[in-house]
Amino acid sequence: IVHVAQALATVIAIMDQDDLRSAIENYFDGLPTRFKGDEMFESMTVAQWNFACFVRFLQGFLSVFASFVLAVQSETVFDVLLNFLGVKFVSELDDLSFNLGQLGYFGEECERATKRISEVMFQQDNRNKVDGTDWNLSWFNKYAHVIGVFGILSTLMGLFLYVLISQLKGDFSAQVINMQVAEGDVPFAALFNGCYRKSSNGMQYERRLSYEQVGFEVSGGKFAFCGGMSDTGEKAWVFMVGEDATDPCRDLVARTEATDTYDILEVSNRQWFSREGVAFGNMEVSPVLESSPDCRILDLNRTQKICDQVDLEGYIDRNQREFPLKSFNKTFVNRAGAIVYTYPALTHPIFVESTSTPSSYELIFFTGQSWVLTDVLKSKTTGGDVSMQEYMDTEPEFRSILLSIVFNGTNVSLVTGSVAMNTAELSFTPSGLRWFRMREAARNVPYNYPTADQSRPVDDILLSCASCDDKENPCSFGGKCLDDGTCACVNGGSGALCKVPPNGDGRCNPYFNNQVYGWDGGDCCGGTCKGPECGLG
Repeated sequence: IVHVAQALATVIAIMDQDDLRSAIENYFDGLPTRFKGDEMFESMTVAQWNFACFVRFLQGFLSVFASFVLAVQSETVFDVLLNFLGVKFVSELDDLSFNLGQLGYFGEECERATKRISEVMFQQDNRNKVDGTDWNLSWFNKYAHVIGVFGILSTLMGLFLYVLISQLKGDFSAQVINMQVAEGDVPFAALFNGCYRKSSNGMQYERRLSYEQVGFEVSGGKFAFCGGMSDTGEKAWVFMVGEDATDPCRDLVARTEATDTYDILEVSNRQWFSREGVAFGNMEVSPVLESSPDCRILDLNRTQKICDQVDLEGYIDRNQREFPLKSFNKTFVNRAGAIVYTYPALTHPIFVESTSTPSSYELIFFTGQSWVLTDVLKSKTTGGDVSMQEYMDTEPEFRSILLSIVFNGTNVSLVTGSVAMNTAELSFTPSGLRWFRMREAARNVPYNYPTADQSRPVDDILLSCASCDDKENPCSFGGKCLDDGTCACVNGGSGALCKVPPNGDGRCNPYFNNQVYGWDGGDCCGGTCKGPECGLG
């Protein structure tokens, strides 16, 4: 119905445009042979007459073209009617102004000038006269205005069909968009931020394009339009996730407020709601080129020099129950077949607890938003000849366990604060980050993406790189970094990078016998030391 209204508005705009027809007719009639009225018009030249016809034609054509443009951009029949009446009103303003001038509203001089013009009459004695020598040309001049009007009508209708077909194909809509949403607004936000390309199979909903996440066209996020929510009947743009998400009105994760817009870019200005109806702010949606750096999927260089081992130590609860020192070794996993939820974990290094086996292991890995420390994970694999690396590379069970952790938050001990997924320096190692308890899942929500509860920090946990480097990560207290990345500790230092001083061990160590180290924790003072080798100072 809208397209029919658009076509009718274009036809009516042309047929109703008197300036267009008159300009063509007067031009081919030529300069009038007789004038009646103000004598100043008797000296008019052919060039002046033709210029006047051109200006009148231009005014009429612009009015028709404006009506056409506004009609094809209208989304409802009411919009077509409103835009048509608006252009009609504007095109009549010149006649209205002329009539007001005749009535003296713009002063006496303007009144006299408009009356002189209105009293002028033009006559062409040879108008539409056909003789035997110039019959073809005269016939054309007689019907030129009809030919011109129908020529313009045919051109605009052809253009209308082209625009209509292009609209139905979505050629005028954004082809690639970039979506950004804050972490706290939508779960898994970091996994779905990025570029979306129009559906590869041309899928449309309610004559609107759908969009698929670049790099994760099957398992990733999707934008589509719902023609009527099951509960309210409202129309809205929706966001959905996964291969099974095929019905925008049923499978949505988030939706806009009620809107009928065809333009996905307008959703940035709309209020968004979760599936449960909780308002969470705006998704920033902007057009981008497919070659834009924002559309690149991060693929970290696995040969980049990073920490090969991290050590974890500290306290895990308020009762100061000591977390035993654990070492986690860096490894990379086969990333073939990664889906949007597991892609960050499989492209970033995974740190595996040093005593882990395929049947029982602990991990530190990147979710796309944070690093997580897991509880002890149990698998059905009993080990045998399967190494931990082979298990992670080949066993589907390992992928399932990762997916369960990321999607449901199962078996998560601690979570870091958010880090930038697209910044290799921040997301390549968990060393030096602050750890938190995991935020509890909201009620009636089928997912529980591991997110830090900022109100429950665990500041007694220390995760440090245990691989030494003389420049970036040197050994402490005079220790020497060996070629294999381990430290040869001296002066009584111990632990990762020799950072643990021997203070208070009952043995006076001259290296720490100073005020900074409390005289070796009191070991070098006879009054405070308890041990076999006390009291040097």
